[in-house]
Amino acid sequence: GTAAATALATADPLTRALASPLAAPQSHPSAPPGPPPTHLPGVGDAPGRGGPSGRLPRLRIGTHAVSPAALARLSPSPLPAGLVLGADRRRAAVTIRLFRPEPTRVALVGGVWAGQLVAFRALALGARVIVVTADPTTWAGFGPAALGRAADRVEVRVDDRPAPAAGTAQQPTLIVRDLPPGATRPAGFGAATPGSWQAELTVLRRLDPGTASALRDSDLCVLQRLSADESATARQALRLPPDSGRFLQVMADDMLSLVGGGTDRHLWISQTPVEQHLLGAPRR
Repeated sequence: GTAAATALATADPLTRALASPLAAPQSHPSAPPGPPPTHLPGVGDAPGRGGPSGRLPRLRIGTHAVSPAALARLSPSPLPAGLVLGADRRRAAVTIRLFRPEPTRVALVGGVWAGQLVAFRALALGARVIVVTADPTTWAGFGPAALGRAADRVEVRVDDRPAPAAGTAQQPTLIVRDLPPGATRPAGFGAATPGSWQAELTVLRRLDPGTASALRDSDLCVLQRLSADESATARQALRLPPDSGRFLQVMADDMLSLVGGGTDRHLWISQTPVEQHLLGAPRR
């Protein structure tokens, strides 16, 4: 017992602090010691029999000595909170606090695939998803495929009817405003500010000077790989350094860049088998 406790206490914690104010670190609890032996010889066994004798063994009370330093390191690790987007270069999970008591605005520059990935993971948190788009065919069947019989938690609209006044901590609301190619502004842009426990995700399928204001008005920006023109627009709107602007043009299909709070982070998307079946491979 002492050896197992000491090994657990001296294990390196796998926690990483994230730079963005909307990002939360992922903590991995240390692996517990191995399982106890399935059989203790000489305790309650009848001679010549493979099973218990029916007699209770004598209770043996003992003590285990652990140093104060080791005991202090046995405190449980904090659980991660938020929506997991992927992992950084240190393989630490990157999460965003999408649902909070105050409203949250997120701008996503990329394809419908990335928007549906965020929506699918929001559903896993118990959220209700309302999609406002002028291209409903790209979202057709998303709710039944993601939730089956509980597809009533996903609603696809072609107009911008008022959303619920507020969500709750038990069932927050994600409002997805999808911008199809050729549109001059996001669907429903300029609508009422989201309420408590609501998040608004504006999907910009194409970034240009006419839609760059959505980046400046957001609490967090999520970027897929950009073209040269899009990168220049993003650099100007978000005041990114030249190196970041160049990197946005060469990111892999399974990468995202987070920009918020005066800094930027890059991460790799870690799809689950269910997400791969539902959404397919990463793409824009």
